[in-house]
Amino acid sequence: MKRGELWWAALDDKCPVVLLSDGPGPEFRVVRIVAPATAAEKQGFVLMSGQQAVDADERSRIVESGGPDVRAIGIEVFFGTQEGLAEPGVVRVALPLNGKIFCTWLLSLGADYLIERIGVLSPLKLRELDLAMELSGTV
Repeated sequence: MKRGELWWAALDDKCPVVLLSDGPGPEFRVVRIVAPATAAEKQGFVLMSGQQAVDADERSRIVESGGPDVRAIGIEVFFGTQEGLAEPGVVRVALPLNGKIFCTWLLSLGADYLIERIGVLSPLKLRELDLAMELSGTV
């Protein structure tokens, strides 16, 4: 099991995760892949894509556009068929902002929770994910 692989995990239900750590185990650091935020869920939040976050100038522009009333600023790294998913999904993390957090699904799972390998991230997607995790302060 390698960092950057997508797996089906047996949590409360079967859901996709991305491995953030690799090796023989016995536990792996993972982040859950969730549905992209809807327009209603974005209300009061500023979200940028992983691609936008990689560009430091674009990221700064987006952060500055939030203004003083924004509840949180986050990054959604998008995954889809190229990564092996039938339905689009995201890893969503929040940037530190006055102690407020939008949502992060970071877990440690034993190998017995990982059911089936879905796919693997391209180097570009892995860079987006690594940067999002770094900027959120979760790694």
